[in-house]
Amino acid sequence: MLSPYYLIYLILGPVFKIAEKLMIFLKVNILVNALEQHFGYFVIGLNDPRPKETAPKDSVSQTEISHMAKMVEFWWNPKGPAKMMHTFHQVRVPLVIEGLAEVGKIPSKNITSNSALDGIRILEAGCGGGVLAEDLAYKGAYVVGIDPCKEMIDLAKTHLETKSKDLKKSIEYHTTTVEEHAKQFANSYDAVVCSEVMEHVDEKESVLEACVRCLKPGGSLYITTENQTMLSWFTFILIPEYILKFIPKGTHFYEKFISPESVSCMLAKHGCKTKRVRGFFYDRFRNKWSFISNADCNYGLHAVKQ
Repeated sequence: MLSPYYLIYLILGPVFKIAEKLMIFLKVNILVNALEQHFGYFVIGLNDPRPKETAPKDSVSQTEISHMAKMVEFWWNPKGPAKMMHTFHQVRVPLVIEGLAEVGKIPSKNITSNSALDGIRILEAGCGGGVLAEDLAYKGAYVVGIDPCKEMIDLAKTHLETKSKDLKKSIEYHTTTVEEHAKQFANSYDAVVCSEVMEHVDEKESVLEACVRCLKPGGSLYITTENQTMLSWFTFILIPEYILKFIPKGTHFYEKFISPESVSCMLAKHGCKTKRVRGFFYDRFRNKWSFISNADCNYGLHAVKQ
């Protein structure tokens, strides 16, 4: 039985695509940007009204770090504002495991095993409070989690010490940027995962280039983020932040979303070839994730370092 939310998704998808083409033809976005710059921000969640930093360190925005630090109090609550993150393993973990099997890094026969990632060393760039790092470690991987937000790293360490002691030998956390990490640990990892990070940084190519540097030749890079479409704006900004209000306002902005084509182009410049893009669907009614045939909303991208 189709979820009511998925039916809405199927209906709105084509509608928003037509609207996007009309906006491009009429140059509505250019007009809106000009008006917002002159009169202030009135299209909710379109552009980031917060002051841009003139000389950010690496990809780090102190504004974003401060915003993320406020989420510490509910990050590990599976029924709170971050509950969708706690079921995200339903697609994020298979994305990694199946991708590694496709490139011959792990045996295909082991993809459903609880030890599918045994012997695999993974960097999670932008690990936040450690949810995905723990999900991957439970599958046997050794995970290095890094994040520029000290509050998030402290939270991840605390959770590991108090709630997931069985994983202590499989995870380490560090407060740093991926650019800084790459200076010391180039060509060090079988896989790098950068999940739900691209939509929070301005210097996207800087992040991607550093992620590629951290990979061993033949290593796999995984990106999950929101596509820059009106459907994503509606699904991940308008509904959760302004209508249902279960995610803090200002968490996402349309201008920071990025298409898989743009990510692939940036990666190609740094010797990393995209193998596959998989669309995700999140059913808010059932709090479940699944793979779908299109990447119009949010997606996972798997690329391999040449």
